[in-house]
Amino acid sequence: MKKNITKIFYGAFWGALAAVFVWLLDNYIAPGLMYEYEARTYDWRVRQKVADVPDQSIENIVVIDIDGRSVSELGKFYQWPRRYYPQIIDYLDTGGAAAIGLDIIFDRDIWRPEEDKLFINSVRRQGHVYNALYFGGADSLNFRYAMKKEPAAFEAKKFYYEMHSPHRPRFRKEQRLENEFFELLNASRGVGHVNFNADIDGVVRSIHLFTDFNGHLYPSLALRIYMDMLGADSIAVNTPELLSLFGGGRELAAIPIDERGNMLINYYGTYKTFRYISFYDILSKNIDAEYFRDKVFLVGTSLAGLFDLRSTPILQAFPGVEIHANILNTLINGDFVRRTQAATGFIITLLIGAFLGILISYMSPFWSIMAVLLTGAGYVVTAAMLFFDQNIWLDIVNPLLTIIFTFSLTYVYRFATEERKKRFIRSTFSHFVTKSVVDELLANPEKIKLGGEKKNCTVFFSDVAGFTSISERLTPEALVSLLNDYLTQMTNIVFKYNGMLDKYEGDAIMAVFGAPVSHGNDAYNACAAALEMQETLKRMRDLWRKQGKDELHARMGINTGPMVVGNMGSETRFDYTVMGDAVNLGARLEPANKQYGTLIMIGDETRKQAGDLIIVRQLDLLRVKGKNEPVKVYELVGTREKGISEDTQRVLELFRGGFEAYLGQSWAQALNYFEQALAINPNDGPSKRYVQRCRLYVQKPPAPDWDGVFTMTTK
Repeated sequence: MKKNITKIFYGAFWGALAAVFVWLLDNYIAPGLMYEYEARTYDWRVRQKVADVPDQSIENIVVIDIDGRSVSELGKFYQWPRRYYPQIIDYLDTGGAAAIGLDIIFDRDIWRPEEDKLFINSVRRQGHVYNALYFGGADSLNFRYAMKKEPAAFEAKKFYYEMHSPHRPRFRKEQRLENEFFELLNASRGVGHVNFNADIDGVVRSIHLFTDFNGHLYPSLALRIYMDMLGADSIAVNTPELLSLFGGGRELAAIPIDERGNMLINYYGTYKTFRYISFYDILSKNIDAEYFRDKVFLVGTSLAGLFDLRSTPILQAFPGVEIHANILNTLINGDFVRRTQAATGFIITLLIGAFLGILISYMSPFWSIMAVLLTGAGYVVTAAMLFFDQNIWLDIVNPLLTIIFTFSLTYVYRFATEERKKRFIRSTFSHFVTKSVVDELLANPEKIKLGGEKKNCTVFFSDVAGFTSISERLTPEALVSLLNDYLTQMTNIVFKYNGMLDKYEGDAIMAVFGAPVSHGNDAYNACAAALEMQETLKRMRDLWRKQGKDELHARMGINTGPMVVGNMGSETRFDYTVMGDAVNLGARLEPANKQYGTLIMIGDETRKQAGDLIIVRQLDLLRVKGKNEPVKVYELVGTREKGISEDTQRVLELFRGGFEAYLGQSWAQALNYFEQALAINPNDGPSKRYVQRCRLYVQKPPAPDWDGVFTMTTK
């Protein structure tokens, strides 16, 4: 439990740290760069959203385009007579146009002033024409200084708004009003600025709804048209996120804005999503006037040579007049694009980082990478769907960076702590246990208690009989070859039955079953391994005999019981091993085989835990050196699964009868049983041993307090 809490804490900590680092990047270290990349993801979403929108599908706002055809038919734009515009205005008015916005900056026509008067009168008479304001910066080198007030000829009070609010946005401030044809402006129903405030990458994604000139607020052209359509006569910002429009003292609309009074433009489609009609066709009255009813018309140009093309999320060269159309349509429909607040975005990245950090803390590197990829992909899809369905701009770059940094920080920490433990486990156990056990330990390192723990395990010892004399006969090279061949086969069998190789001591093998990880019936696994070792050794002796090599015979001892398992040794040198009385008894059982002529001897606890899965015969009540209490010892004969031969079964039955008579001190009866067993198998070591004892006790009976226990005086 404590380990899980630690993992959760550190996972959440590194994820939160990643989110804070990304927040610092976004706000202080590289805000411009972060916004630029985020804006690109926004542009991608905009393009995907409008990809299938058909051309000229929006007709409530119409663009009267000064296009190539108009220039071809009417001549160069700058040479057009001013009378064209009143003709256009008057014709649109006859059809019942709702409003006409002129996205053109007009200068006086000093050569034909009578046409200017005609234009002014037409604008004043129709009463729903809106003209464009254009603001510029000061240029003292060319004697164009900042204006301290509006030009005297401009009836500014008719057109600007004032705002007194503690939440007044930091509207864009302008230094100069570049218009000069003030009579035309004064005749208009309203005027609005046509300046665009492109982002740092030059892309127009938002519009400043008002511009601040000498403390007076001038609306954008589209906003001014919308306000009049709505009947709004005043503005207010009562919360930092909303610009409210009022008419007759009541709120008519609320527009979402940022701290600078910018509104995100909802782009409804690519170039010419709005209905475009050539200026020439309107002038020539090629369009039926009935088509104009209740529509808003914006007069502008799509010609590159007239320098009103802007970079937008849709296209790098997009007509400014259609940007105004998108702005006006956004306002009319009220389907505003809203970007999540900075605080909300930070909370989202914080939660993502903390959640992913916790998740990664429990996963392998492969699944951690998969989690990162799936989380990132899932978040991008979610952000895209929110934009497509609800016009919500949910930041993508910050969360994705948080995901990457969370993965990096968490794995640096894991590499320094948990992965270091895993490297220790791998280096410690890879040569002593099977790969499956190593993998389990790596996945669950808590199964190892470094420093030792008490566990119930089964210990295995084996030793080659007469190895000293064999080693004296062989050259070092031949001895090493023979020993390596033997140890390799035996060790593979230990691994096969999920045992842990504890150590080699020359020809001797020590193995443990149940440590560091238990695999069910460890006592049975040890017994099955010992039996298979003897079968393998028999085949190897046949091969060695054919090769003219020495043959090896091994005695084995197995015991089960509580023992201390862990790293034993000094701070600089230690081994993962087992210690305890149960281990010492197992070590005594291996050489005890010599007393009985057996190959595998097991303790009573091993027999109990292996149960009916193994076939044994009790050999004796044995008091080994170093222990006062006698123990029951058994010869391991086989497994129930494989069974034993009928002769062996008969030998075991006769031996059991003889052993019971022996314990009852019926020496003659016991001797009869053992001799019958030897008649079936003359090489049965235990029967031979008891024949000797019975004959001895017939001649010289033991003391009256004899308890049947045999005491070993050697190891």
